[in-house]
Amino acid sequence: MKVFLMSHVADLDGVMPVVLTDLAFSDYDYQLLDIAEVDPFIEEKLASDFFHSYDKVFLTDLGVSKEVAEKIENSPLKEKLQILDHHQSNLFLNEYSFGKVVVSKDGILQSGTSLYYQYLLMHHANTLLARDSVSYMVSLVRLLDTWEWKKYQVTDALDLGTILAYYGNEKFIQNYVSFLRNHLEFSFTETEKILLETDKNKKQEYFKLKKEALIKKEIAGYQVGIVFAEQYISELGNTLAEELKEEIDLIMIIRMDHSLSFRSVKEDVDVSKFARLFSGNGHVHAAGAPLPSHIHEKVIDFILEGMIQSEN
Repeated sequence: MKVFLMSHVADLDGVMPVVLTDLAFSDYDYQLLDIAEVDPFIEEKLASDFFHSYDKVFLTDLGVSKEVAEKIENSPLKEKLQILDHHQSNLFLNEYSFGKVVVSKDGILQSGTSLYYQYLLMHHANTLLARDSVSYMVSLVRLLDTWEWKKYQVTDALDLGTILAYYGNEKFIQNYVSFLRNHLEFSFTETEKILLETDKNKKQEYFKLKKEALIKKEIAGYQVGIVFAEQYISELGNTLAEELKEEIDLIMIIRMDHSLSFRSVKEDVDVSKFARLFSGNGHVHAAGAPLPSHIHEKVIDFILEGMIQSEN
């Protein structure tokens, strides 16, 4: 069986399905995508008959628009595609035979990785997938992505996210494919433990600097704390939202490399609705939105126009 996986490029819940795919299938390809890239990518591949050479196609931790879902419905891809996602804004995809979007199951918040893992165990089980090291790592990803690690104080989940930030997607995939194939139990290496210990002080200083640089704005009736950041996005957003909950409704993190992230700890604030103002989606307390592809040029133009002194 030849498999093609599409998953989210931006976080651990999108990257871990690649590791699981390697454990489940011997012949596969994959593409990590940002939210705004999914529809164009699938439309392009539909037009070129790209999916014809694959027996099964997965889309994890991401969804497609209604328009693209209709195109899939009227194409051969319908018979080989399986979407596995957990974002409330994508629940409409359950109307299609290829869509399975589950926010919570048996009272447990789900993630793209946990749903994909359940699917693989049901349809493509093997001795590798059944290992305790694999199931534990899947649970860590789910706990981090749903932020339940804090509720249950499972710091391994947070640490795994830190390891991804240090390794980058490709090295993380390579390292953990090898690790899970060779270990029955999960653990961090001695080098990773040293890295994590060193990272704690760096992280605290980074959060302090970002808090000091935070800008407050009122947007659509919400008091929003805005910061620019490229590291520790989820933890930074949740930390600032908690520390500043008396002053602001939600945190907006601008990642100039590709996206906006939104976080809140207030029960009466649904950041998934706020994210829709920016063509994004997500969960009640955690959501995101893509930045326009031309944003970097606009920022550069603004800086050049505003800062370069005229020679005359």
